Amino acid sequence: MKKRVIIDTDPGLDDAIAILFALGCGKFDVLGLTTVAGNIGLDRTTGNAGGLLAVMGRSDIPVIRGADIPLTRELQDLIAIVHGTDGLKGVPLPEPLATPLDNAPDWIARTLAAAEPGSIDILALGPLTNVAHVLTEHPELMDRIGEIIVMGGTINEPGNSGPNSEFNFATDPEAASVVIGSPAKVTIIPLDVTRKVRAQIDYVEALPDTQHGRLARELLTVYLQDGRQSRPLHDPCVMLASLEPSIFTVESLKLDVDLGDDPDAGRLLIDRRGKPVDVALGVDAERALALLRTGFV
Repeated sequence: MKKRVIIDTDPGLDDAIAILFALGCGKFDVLGLTTVAGNIGLDRTTGNAGGLLAVMGRSDIPVIRGADIPLTRELQDLIAIVHGTDGLKGVPLPEPLATPLDNAPDWIARTLAAAEPGSIDILALGPLTNVAHVLTEHPELMDRIGEIIVMGGTINEPGNSGPNSEFNFATDPEAASVVIGSPAKVTIIPLDVTRKVRAQIDYVEALPDTQHGRLARELLTVYLQDGRQSRPLHDPCVMLASLEPSIFTVESLKLDVDLGDDPDAGRLLIDRRGKPVDVALGVDAERALALLRTGFV
């Protein structure tokens, strides 16, 4: 059976690759794309999500606008060095096939309420604001969630926001704290593994000549770091962990989140008083890339 999932996202180049894989691999029943401000502002993340669905001809999947600001903080000033001002470094997408819906947390809650216990996974690719709203405002629906797989945080790697903090968690530390501390089953995919999964230029050029394979080639080409190797494929790792958890080495760690105001806000803290959370700390990058390619055939 296909995995029933909600993809919470802020596309974003690597988000786009992750979404195209999820739609193309045939192993996910994507119920909706909920958007959040993160890599770029909410209007652009929402438009990009709709454009990706248009490429795949999936007008049946709704896009639902979510949070445009973190739970309690101001949205960070964003630097468009990696993703560009449009989130996709100038790679064009078609116009969305449908008008987006509003209020992603409410839509997620209604979708969960209509589902069987444990039957829907949330694949979280951006800041966790939408997911935190659901968990705090609708705790009675916690049992409907099978698993929340989150791209975020770092354990031993340097940060990409502060010295020891990762962008998604640093954007909304309070939301990260809510999700990690909740009773839901949570798996974290941190920089420790995502930085090990990178596409070489020959891999990019050999992607299948399908419509979404060609788009993936364009996206990965502008995502190349030095003309030979891509930047880390952070968000696709969430989809890969959902389908083939054995690709990753996972440990249970007791974690808390730094909620301070310094540059390391959002940093993951190992704390014996924290909640045990599954964290991916190792990855078979070759297997990861092989599985990723199958989504573009």
